[in-house]
Amino acid sequence: MNAITQLDILDLEDTIARYGVGELVRYWPAANGIENSNYFIRTVADGREHEYVLTIVEQPSNSGGAYVPLLDLCVEVGLPVARVIKTLDGDPYQSYAGKSILLSQRLPGQHVYNPTQSQICALGRFLGRLHIATGSWDHPVPPYPRDASWLEHHAALASGYLPFQSANLLNSCVREVTSLLKRNDTQSLPRGVIHGDLFRDNVLFNSRGLTGVLDFHHAAEGYLIYDLAVAANDWCTDASGQLDPELTLTLLRTYHRLRRLTPTELQLLPAFMLYAALAFWLSRLVVSIHPTSDGEVRCNNPEEFQRIVEQHAAHFLYIDERLLLD
Repeated sequence: MNAITQLDILDLEDTIARYGVGELVRYWPAANGIENSNYFIRTVADGREHEYVLTIVEQPSNSGGAYVPLLDLCVEVGLPVARVIKTLDGDPYQSYAGKSILLSQRLPGQHVYNPTQSQICALGRFLGRLHIATGSWDHPVPPYPRDASWLEHHAALASGYLPFQSANLLNSCVREVTSLLKRNDTQSLPRGVIHGDLFRDNVLFNSRGLTGVLDFHHAAEGYLIYDLAVAANDWCTDASGQLDPELTLTLLRTYHRLRRLTPTELQLLPAFMLYAALAFWLSRLVVSIHPTSDGEVRCNNPEEFQRIVEQHAAHFLYIDERLLLD
């Protein structure tokens, strides 16, 4: 997509100068991104070129004031997350066109679209390390907003716009997931900081392995198993939306080595995969039905997640804990 907010070269030069990262040489829009405007920035300092990512925040982060401290924590514990560059005054945020902006390191690597077993392993290790690193973090983080009320509200917004069978599927799954979220065993599941959006277009790899995880704007306090469900839905499914059992087990095994999944988490994982798929189907669906105020539709294809919801609704995934042991 094209960036939502366009940059002016003179204003941008003044903005970059406040970071002390050198002289602006070039900038260009990043190809990926739906919710925020992202630009690559190239500067020259001390005779060397450096590249950064400038993010213009079009929508507030789920994590609110915890966003930058969370990224700082990830960098501190050695996770492959871009460091936020502070201004010369020590402020991570600046204002541009009335919106908040952030400057961060540009991480090396490329997105992958047909992940290998080793790349799935790297993803599982990252999630395990993230959940462990933030497990004892005492910084307040807002709860994940896509709860039962959010699901019901967005299903109502989509009401009347879907064919009969799709509407039936949607309403049936909303009832099932809202019931899940009210259960006592669900509410006792391990919680903590989740990335919430660990899709293939938010992870970078090179020949050495996983080099970067991007876009923590969906990060919030939520069920840890939800993060695995989000990742499995995107990384371990085929074009029809069906889970690949081997890739799914690879993801779970690698994660389990670092942070042991509880029996209840494994029991409820299929339901959480439905929950995660339903949440992203609804978010994309509502944006496609109700475009932005300027009439532009900025979303990925909702049918991709409708297919995943259909597969989860039709097929039950059973995971025996013994399968996760080496």
